[in-house]
Amino acid sequence: MIAYFAYLILLIYLIYSNRFLKFFNDPFISKKSLTGFFLLKTLAIPVFYYVYHYVYGGLEKFDSGKFYNDAAVISHIAKTDVPSYLKILFGLQNDTPGSYEFLLVQKTLNWDNGEIKDFLYNDNRVLIRVHSLVHFISFGSIFVHALFSCFISFIGLFYVYKTFSEYFIGKEMPALLILCFFPALWFYTGALLKEGLSVFILGCSLFHIKQALLYKSSWRTVFLLAVLLYTSLLLKPYLLILAALSFALFFLLKNSKKVKYKLLTYTLSLLALVLVINGLSLLIKHRSLTQAALIHQRIFSGVAKGGIFVFDKKKFIRLPYDSTLLKKVPLTHTIYTIKKDAAYMYWEKNVSSDTLHCVSNQDTLSRYQLAYKLPVNTSNLSPVVYSSNIAELIANCYYYSLFYPLFYNARNGLQLLASFENLFICFSLIIILIGFMRGKKDLFLPFCFVLLALSICLLIGIATPNSGAIFRYRSPAVIFLLLAALYFVEESKMRFFKQIP
Repeated sequence: MIAYFAYLILLIYLIYSNRFLKFFNDPFISKKSLTGFFLLKTLAIPVFYYVYHYVYGGLEKFDSGKFYNDAAVISHIAKTDVPSYLKILFGLQNDTPGSYEFLLVQKTLNWDNGEIKDFLYNDNRVLIRVHSLVHFISFGSIFVHALFSCFISFIGLFYVYKTFSEYFIGKEMPALLILCFFPALWFYTGALLKEGLSVFILGCSLFHIKQALLYKSSWRTVFLLAVLLYTSLLLKPYLLILAALSFALFFLLKNSKKVKYKLLTYTLSLLALVLVINGLSLLIKHRSLTQAALIHQRIFSGVAKGGIFVFDKKKFIRLPYDSTLLKKVPLTHTIYTIKKDAAYMYWEKNVSSDTLHCVSNQDTLSRYQLAYKLPVNTSNLSPVVYSSNIAELIANCYYYSLFYPLFYNARNGLQLLASFENLFICFSLIIILIGFMRGKKDLFLPFCFVLLALSICLLIGIATPNSGAIFRYRSPAVIFLLLAALYFVEESKMRFFKQIP
């Protein structure tokens, strides 16, 4: 804890004195307010720790604790074998089972947890690599890792604010309040999770896209943008790449004098991009984007029901939550064979829409990679996209990703928090609808905000039939709904915020 408070004091000093690359400089928000914002944001760190350590029974059981373990394991490799650590850090390691680098990472928990997502890169490794660097200066404290995540998310959110602040003149303070303190985003960026790094990449990308397209861009801006976009492909591309494409198109069209119907051009251009990406998916992965989302849903739904999950190149297998059904292969950490007569269900990777069953296993030689060992997850939702009715499919997805739960059906503290979020979303959508109907302001920016948020929520609603995961995954997207609502609120109603120093 001494290291945590030492770093916290240092960061407060850097923000208040604006010594951090002169970054925290804004004509409308004082250094005192920014420092206060950051201090309030760091309160998420003890809150997250308390919830998962005392309420849910231990941080080590969940992703944050597992990521900390893996960062420590990868960082420790550098103490004895720097070349191998550098290979792992830059993704040049040999992942072949039994290879030297493969054996070095056998004590990790989440390093290979994600390999079943063969449609996209295993983004767990991006976070683990970054935090393996942080571990060198963390003095073994998970709170330092969480503080780093909190700080870089604060940078990313401030970048989002700086990118769009010209559209919120007189409403700068509430805009930054929305970005920093939207409940789920505040909560999950106060932990060693992907949300902090994702928000950092999001904000930096949008800011540098605007600089590159609207102003004279330097080689430094182009280089940083290339690195950010490459990282976006590896880390949550459904959010980061879609947001980058959406707002790049917005900035290109916003100041164009040649394009008359900007909203129509914007929508058709995005649709064309989605069709191109879908075509590439069919060509390379032999499945459409919708099929990939449905595959993820079935896997996620199966995982949420609990059990032991293993996979190879052909099958993804779910066994009952009983470790005796597996036999570990000698000299490996996560490679197993299935015991004789074990019953399991499985999905073939090329026909993953069909759930198959093996009543009595007779193959005791095939080797499988361990993916998960999970008890039953009580926040699992019934699958919502099996309906062939497209209208019902869309309605159910938006219900679960935007309006569920809502107080009366909340079952725990986090769902109660989600209910407050959903209430804000409901009010925001009403304000947005009224704003569009009145048409007194330029509708281009709020239209882009709403389209991005609703597109990501639809995708999450299809692919993630679990209320807890939806609550977490949607948080970087739904803040744009609240910003769109704020855009339509009259400046005269922001008098209270002008009194804040």
